[in-house]
Amino acid sequence: MFKGRKLAIATRHQKECVIAPLLEQALGVSCFVPFDLDTDQLGTFSGEVERLEGPLNTAKRKCLMAMEQTGCDLAVASEGSFGPHPTLFFGYADEELILFMDKTHKLEIYSTEINFKTNFNGKQIGNEQELMDFADRVNFPSHGLPAG
Repeated sequence: MFKGRKLAIATRHQKECVIAPLLEQALGVSCFVPFDLDTDQLGTFSGEVERLEGPLNTAKRKCLMAMEQTGCDLAVASEGSFGPHPTLFFGYADEELILFMDKTHKLEIYSTEINFKTNFNGKQIGNEQELMDFADRVNFPSHGLPAG
């Protein structure tokens, strides 16, 4: 059903390094990242661009953007959300969603995973030492620090 077909990975953040080998091996597809696809216009992790829709609709829009730009009929996109756990409000969570779309077969498959493995956090900073301590706690610079 998928063997030999091209699959667009709608990302700007090197997620193809993880996604492509898995899908190429499992489905026999040839993965590529569309050149200059601006998925950040749908929202950014750091909050400079607010995400206006939920994770599933945002992932779907990413897939459709990639398909429209490339003429490809297979696409995959992911979307992450960080914040309070949806049911255990005392803890922070990372919710990851991945969506696979096949226009030819009118197929959409998605999966989500929620876990507590996140560096999501917040703190009001009063001095430089507090800033440095907070930056260390959230793994800066490997993860950005949005102003807020």
